[in-house]
Amino acid sequence: LVPLPPADPLRNYTPGETRGGIDRSDVKPLHVVQPEGPSFRVNGHFVEWQKWNFRIGFTPREGLVLYSVAYVDGNRGRRPVAHRLSFVEMVVPYGDPNDPHYRKNAFDAGEDGLGKNAHSLKKGCDCLGYIKYFDAHFTNFTGGVETIENCVCLHEEDHGILWKHQDWRTGLAEVRRSRRLTVSFMCTVANYEYGFFWYFYQDGKIEAEVKLTGILSLGALLPGESRKYGTTIAPGLYAPVHQHFFVARMDMGVDCRPGEPFNQVVEVNVKIEDPGKHNVHNNAFYAEETLLRSEMEAMRDCNPLSVRHWIVQNTRTVNRTGQLTGYKLLPCSNCLPLAGPDAKFLRRAAFLKHNLWVTSFARDELFPGGEFPNQNPRVGEGLATWVKKNRPLEEADVVLWYVFGVTHVPRLEDWPVMPVDRIGFMLMPHGFFNCSPAVDVPPIACEMDSRDSDVKDNVVAKPIQPTLVAKL
Repeated sequence: LVPLPPADPLRNYTPGETRGGIDRSDVKPLHVVQPEGPSFRVNGHFVEWQKWNFRIGFTPREGLVLYSVAYVDGNRGRRPVAHRLSFVEMVVPYGDPNDPHYRKNAFDAGEDGLGKNAHSLKKGCDCLGYIKYFDAHFTNFTGGVETIENCVCLHEEDHGILWKHQDWRTGLAEVRRSRRLTVSFMCTVANYEYGFFWYFYQDGKIEAEVKLTGILSLGALLPGESRKYGTTIAPGLYAPVHQHFFVARMDMGVDCRPGEPFNQVVEVNVKIEDPGKHNVHNNAFYAEETLLRSEMEAMRDCNPLSVRHWIVQNTRTVNRTGQLTGYKLLPCSNCLPLAGPDAKFLRRAAFLKHNLWVTSFARDELFPGGEFPNQNPRVGEGLATWVKKNRPLEEADVVLWYVFGVTHVPRLEDWPVMPVDRIGFMLMPHGFFNCSPAVDVPPIACEMDSRDSDVKDNVVAKPIQPTLVAKL
């Protein structure tokens, strides 16, 4: 038996005196205003913004789903990029072999439901600025309709510099600010909060990001005890090490109308040229492309040593230099399961064994752990089983399953509530356009004279006149 831990004076995270502390007094207001309204247009669930357009959907299992993602490219018209984008699974295995932590390996989407646990954003300031909210509707366990009001948030964000160059000969400088469109929702699954975000950029990029916050899952300690498989974070309490894995399913359609099977996937590895007549200075390196011809060939892992990434190409569309048009999947920070091959959770989560899987589209293949992961392994179910068909991927309707994860070794700074940690990946145009699609973004005039905006030492900054903040 382990005695109850002593009361920790640092255990609360509510404001001010209710926490037993004093809040900071030097945080000045920061207003996000758009006096002319937003740059996006919404018609039902159809969204248009900065040449991008797509449809917003929502399911109780996946949460936010994006359909028919396309870019309007001048006289080339509406060019599809993806048919369907969503986060289809999430697994959290714990690394403590002691009871009860070894049993913690929840499938937060397949067993519980990301959408079912989504927040109503009426309850907190998750988004700032000129916001369009979407309600989520789905059937509950009794067959009735359940509605989460203000569940999905759509808004614009400033994102620093988009591009800049100053000609050292003439002194001429050109700079453009970057703006992105954010589509997101938040959910709580037990002790953790997860924010799922899709960002659309003016240079043709799409970014997927998951934000992790909430509170740690804890274990109790005997007085003076410590645990090898966790971090002591408060008297009598420790947080076990664990991992968070997410699976993004991307039904791609680069320059393809629905039903057109004209995509393929190539893997790119950067290699160092062998010393010799082609590398007399020992500085040469090059990018080598390898076509992934079948599903069994397309079980791949990240490799930062070779800057590995993957490109979805259209086999029948070329750019002005004759190269196939494409979109690149660029990994960010990632990991693989830190478990032995016989770990029990890997029987159900065999899809975690690789960072990338590519399959040929099949209508009933939506979830990597199968339709009912709590009953797996089932015959014929799951991503690791489907790829054994070894379907061809040359000129196919390809689906990317990208598995990305974070290994969490808890810190004292994660207590009592964890600051947001981020993980994700990028989809970038690769030969999709004939030049930078961001050159036509107009410059933004300075809003006030620099002399007025400079803040002198020990002088209060000149106040900005209040502006009415509009809401959709």
